[in-house]
Amino acid sequence: MRRVSTAAIILSMVSAVVWADEVLTADGRKLVGAITGEDAERLTVLTYKDGPVEVRLSDVKARKAGKSLYEDYEAKKGDFEDTTDGHLKLGNWCRDKGLTWQARIEWRKTIELDAENEAARKALGDKKGKEGWTTFEDQQKAKGLEFFEGKWLAPDAIAAIRRARHPAQGWVLTATYRGDADAAFLASWGDRTKEASQFMWELTEGQMYVAQITVTDNGGPADFTIVNKDLIKAKPGEYYAITLADTIEAPGKILAYTFFHELIHFKYQRPEHCDNCKHCIMSSDPTASKLCDDGDHKGPPGKSCWGAIREFHKKDMALLPLTRKAKVGPVPETKVIVKDRPAKK
Repeated sequence: MRRVSTAAIILSMVSAVVWADEVLTADGRKLVGAITGEDAERLTVLTYKDGPVEVRLSDVKARKAGKSLYEDYEAKKGDFEDTTDGHLKLGNWCRDKGLTWQARIEWRKTIELDAENEAARKALGDKKGKEGWTTFEDQQKAKGLEFFEGKWLAPDAIAAIRRARHPAQGWVLTATYRGDADAAFLASWGDRTKEASQFMWELTEGQMYVAQITVTDNGGPADFTIVNKDLIKAKPGEYYAITLADTIEAPGKILAYTFFHELIHFKYQRPEHCDNCKHCIMSSDPTASKLCDDGDHKGPPGKSCWGAIREFHKKDMALLPLTRKAKVGPVPETKVIVKDRPAKK
């Protein structure tokens, strides 16, 4: 299999972009560069200074387009030869234009052609010792630092930034009753969601809740599909609720325990029950009232339930281990949206 260098990947990203974007985030950051990727949940901004930075769409406060410095780079790079001196000079040009990330790529290309080029090494921050050159990146890793949004930071500092941005996971969910239902019933299911939100807020020590639930009737795609109105079990005599590939079949009077248990199955693809942890709500014991964490988990499965959830969110959150002692404040309000739709003909 042919390997492609990081520089080549970034260069290919740049060559496809002719417009810059200025993205303002909810926590006050301004990311200037070019959007190189976007899906239903997040976008990637190739910034001038710090390189690729991922942002949740829910964190984007405003965005606008403008003329890109990368467009100037594309027009200018043809003036420089594909040589050691050419990439060195192009890197210097990028630096002077404010394209810091691109400058480092060009200087690295200089090093690929001439490993002893001191001008490029100095510009990059590399150091020469008895055994040869040590890259700036390896120097930072040796200090225990990690690369995060253009900066080298201690893991604790990165975790603090993530916690400040997203101190808790607020789920935005949907639910639908299979048949026709009145607004009062739909609102009552919203109230049960609030009870479940309080339950998960306490179990996760203030790190997870339901921010919003939209409750409709007459079916359709949804996180929860409500299959009856007056029961605490979706199928009496068999199960309280069941997680399918694309929805959770739930009862009309869903318990907070059942709500969170099935949400973990559904959102985190946790198919197994944690039956060696009788205290964990992911066991089959309906009296359980905690989530197992790495410190008190007994496998199988191999990873604790809260440990798996923390791993799932680590890309943009830093959920904390459960202490069993933390006192939490009031749960944030759950916004309930009721849509009583006409029956299908």
